[in-house]
Amino acid sequence: MRTIRSMIISGYAAFVSFIGWLMSGVKPRENQVTLLVSFQENAAALIDTYQQQANMTMKLTVLYTKHASAIEKDTSHLSFRYFHEKNPLHLIQCIYTMFKSKVVVTDNYFLMTSVLRKRPSTTCIQVWHANGALKKFGLEDASNSERSPRDIKRFKRVYASFDYIVTGSDHMREIFKSSFGVNDERFLPTGVPMTDLYYDQRRHSLKPNDFPKGKKILLYAPTYRDFAMDGLVLPFSKELLQTELNGDYILLVKLHPTVKHLANAETDGEWIFDVSDQPLYPLLRVCDVLITDYSSIVFEYALLEKPVLFFTYDLDTYREKRGLVDRYEDIIPGKACVTQNMLLKELLHLKESDHQRQIKTFAEEWNQYSEGRSSEQLLSFIEQQLLHKKRPASQ
Repeated sequence: MRTIRSMIISGYAAFVSFIGWLMSGVKPRENQVTLLVSFQENAAALIDTYQQQANMTMKLTVLYTKHASAIEKDTSHLSFRYFHEKNPLHLIQCIYTMFKSKVVVTDNYFLMTSVLRKRPSTTCIQVWHANGALKKFGLEDASNSERSPRDIKRFKRVYASFDYIVTGSDHMREIFKSSFGVNDERFLPTGVPMTDLYYDQRRHSLKPNDFPKGKKILLYAPTYRDFAMDGLVLPFSKELLQTELNGDYILLVKLHPTVKHLANAETDGEWIFDVSDQPLYPLLRVCDVLITDYSSIVFEYALLEKPVLFFTYDLDTYREKRGLVDRYEDIIPGKACVTQNMLLKELLHLKESDHQRQIKTFAEEWNQYSEGRSSEQLLSFIEQQLLHKKRPASQ
């Protein structure tokens, strides 16, 4: 099955390369910048800052996938367009739009950016959708052992298209270096745009009116499991919330965008609520305790200096099938709870003062360059690229 899939993707990659070759003569427009978006947080931060800056000369076009559809705004200053990677017409339009741009900012692995690899007139900047990593990805992904040399070569072509990679810390830079196979000259220590929101003291979210009053809020936000897309294990049942936790808490479940339509959250609207369609930031603001696992969500949540617990019921399986960073248990600001009883014990004996010190240290290490002005600094760099283009020396 994997061999057949690999062959199909190779055919897709060949089509992408052919379209890139056909359009190789297309010249970029002055000041044109394209955002290629699959997760809306970073792009939303950049757009918000862009609209506040009166002196910006760049013109933004936003190409977004289904998972980032909420990013589209009714504004005359930006062009928004939905694209589907499997639609040949959309793919052709996307490549043309990138070729008409002097700068392309992307937030994920998009095979079509491989056409920018040998295109000196367009700079490609990778603003990864996570500012930290607990699971392995790219060339470090554990599943690569089952892939063909052709697959790995294709990955490397995409990674080679990144002229610059935005990073929020030296820790993440080292992970990118091994995951993408790049060197130090590619990195922009501007900080990660989506973290700007956490420094804005004006943005306080009130507790939603449709949740019970007088209850503490547990927010469960697990990562996706590509080996169990429709599986969901809740940290606590309704019965446990009522008995062992004395009815003090309610549980909000925020599923990953790629699985929220596949997994059944079994909510009851009284003790357990499915909030998968709600924006993440307000939920992190209002929750009293975050429960997650291997998700990168903890890196920006740590900036709020609130408690976090780790429900890692499939720790060994996930480490084998997907891969976790070395010393995962030592890196996370908490204990890896492999059973529901361990998680319950951690919650019942949570000492916020001790936990706050631990998570503050974690936040400082992983948000080293993310200090509230990351969007502004990245946009300023892009403006300089439009005026005085300079590519990494390794190019």
